[in-house]
Amino acid sequence: MNIIAAVTTPSMHATLDLLPDLICVVSPERRGDYFNKAWRTHANGSSDDFASDSWVNWIIPEDQEKIEQALRLSLETGEQQVTECRLTGCVFHSPDCRGRWFLFRAVPHRDGNGTLQFWFHILTDVHEQKTREQETRHTAHLRMAMLNVSSDCIKVINTDGTLAHMNEAGCTALSVNPNSGFGMKWLPLLPEAAWEPGEKALNEVRNGVEARFGGLSKIPGQPPRYWDNILTPLFNISGSVEAILCVSRDVSTVKENEERIGLLLREVTHRSRNMLTVVRAMLRRTVPDPREPFVTALDQRINAIARGLDLLVREQWTGARIEDIVTAHTAAHGAICPTRLRIDGDSHIRLRTEAVEKIGLAIHELMTNAVLHGAFSNDTGTVMINWRIEGEGDDALFRLRWKERGGPPLTEPPSKGFGTAVIERNPRGIEDAHVIYLHETEGVSWEFTAPVRRVLT
Repeated sequence: MNIIAAVTTPSMHATLDLLPDLICVVSPERRGDYFNKAWRTHANGSSDDFASDSWVNWIIPEDQEKIEQALRLSLETGEQQVTECRLTGCVFHSPDCRGRWFLFRAVPHRDGNGTLQFWFHILTDVHEQKTREQETRHTAHLRMAMLNVSSDCIKVINTDGTLAHMNEAGCTALSVNPNSGFGMKWLPLLPEAAWEPGEKALNEVRNGVEARFGGLSKIPGQPPRYWDNILTPLFNISGSVEAILCVSRDVSTVKENEERIGLLLREVTHRSRNMLTVVRAMLRRTVPDPREPFVTALDQRINAIARGLDLLVREQWTGARIEDIVTAHTAAHGAICPTRLRIDGDSHIRLRTEAVEKIGLAIHELMTNAVLHGAFSNDTGTVMINWRIEGEGDDALFRLRWKERGGPPLTEPPSKGFGTAVIERNPRGIEDAHVIYLHETEGVSWEFTAPVRRVLT
């Protein structure tokens, strides 16, 4: 490497004095030939010590080795070296003095032939930037610590499906080294059964829509674990999806509890059905003549209660669809020609649990009366059952109608029995419900109305 003596001019010195960075011109032999104004004034009255070859003594002890290494490498290689260090305000360091951060650069200056002429040693004050960087790193560390406390598997997924980051619980669950740097595809880390629903969920989130899917993992020697994966899009300032936040929660305990509750419900149902069977048997053996009409009617009512119970158990006591209730209680009386029994309404409307029994029993009694005395007691009568929601918000009403036509002429019965109570009064047990029950010339008309918030799920 060709080396000549440092060459600096007064004009260069004047230019260097205008710059805010601390700049020292150093000969190839590591001799300080010139210190600019910013360098000379940095020490606040101690410039004779700082503006000299011993300026490295002003670096706090923890950083001096980095600077010495950078200076040594610059001389050995002739290449630029960059590192950071902290300078104190005096050459004598106190233990509590942490210094101010500077970026140090050793920059070679060569002539047109590539011959090294001298070095610029440049100190740039980056203390504010470094402080913000440390605060940001500290904040990120605290946030990561909070994520690591969580037992949920929390991860950030790139839009291409690769892992950007994951907390400790996620790394443990997916057997990923937390120091791996990530970058691997997320879905292949899951059981194969989760790949298809997982890919579908990723596609939805890429389009800006939150998605969710369940999963099951089986580790040899351990019980199966059920997971609920919630994926949320993370948007950038332009409104496009930049990344995906996925929270995977172990819901194995919840699943076990649900299965236990389901088992208990099935057991309760079984016992309840057995109890109803016992009641029916006691009824037949208690009365003198089990063929009496009232015995048959009571037996049918017990069966209607059992049908309602079956519907609730099938839906895990979350209510039942009104269509299923109407169908169950009308079909129990035998096949009816579709042109004579017309059912119309939104098949998705569901009744609350407490309404299933009351309305179901009313439908059963109406159907029984229609078969015995009303529209289905001849060959021409028809029954129309329809339901709908009227209005919106808190004022919305659920309306259910039963309308008979073409049956034999009817008159108001002289007295009201138990069946009338079931049809007319029992449904009124639902809060704010109203019932209109009429025996018109053309057939029975029954209408039930109640606020949606009281009767529907």
